[in-house]
Amino acid sequence: MPGKWLLCILLFLATTLNYLDRQTLSILAPIMQKELALDNEELGWLFSVFYYSYTFAQFAVGGLLDRTHLRWAYGIGVLLWSATAALTGLAAGFVGLVVFRLLLGVTESVNWPAAMRIVARALPPHEHGIFTSGTSIGALIAPGLILGVAGAMGWRWAFVVVGSLGALWFAAWIAFSGRRQFDAVWRSGAEESTATPGRAYADILRSAQFWRVFAVTILVNPCLYFNVNWLPTYFSQQRGLHPGRELGWILTLIY
Repeated sequence: MPGKWLLCILLFLATTLNYLDRQTLSILAPIMQKELALDNEELGWLFSVFYYSYTFAQFAVGGLLDRTHLRWAYGIGVLLWSATAALTGLAAGFVGLVVFRLLLGVTESVNWPAAMRIVARALPPHEHGIFTSGTSIGALIAPGLILGVAGAMGWRWAFVVVGSLGALWFAAWIAFSGRRQFDAVWRSGAEESTATPGRAYADILRSAQFWRVFAVTILVNPCLYFNVNWLPTYFSQQRGLHPGRELGWILTLIY
């Protein structure tokens, strides 16, 4: 298998983990609400703080990736968000969960800026969309995996097991991505542009394509993430589905 495809598979797997880790809370919410006495308003804040930190952290992450070794920055980013996801199982209540969700948003923010840089340097334009299918696969396998582990070992272990998958990914990343054929992929982004951050943002804001993408995204994402976050709670509270195999099958069927 050509090296670029192995690299693409690793990016696909990292993106799958990215969505598994962020979905763990929403899928386990019906169980956690009862044990930790969380109401729907608190649950809404737990969903929201992730997206706030995830969004604003990307403004800093982009510049950081331009000035660091991309291979190590991406690998450590995946390792950090996986560790944060695993440690979420230690949370004793609402405040602890807020802290872990904020940290998860910051650490997960590295995935798309870094992965898109890697794909742009390693693959021709017509092959750029392949690794993004990890988002769909992550959503598809999350209900069965997370609820299965929670049913067998408890909801805290679901965070630990899903988060620990990142350590396996990191080992594969270090073993494979250091090959000489990828030297050009890991070059500093500073070599590609001499524009200042202010000039770069100004160029983006003048781009008609940016505003088209922005308009589509800002209309689609609220619908997507509302369903991703709230469907498990809706089916549990309004339809009386048990947060186990029954709920897992319904969510898997939807995705």
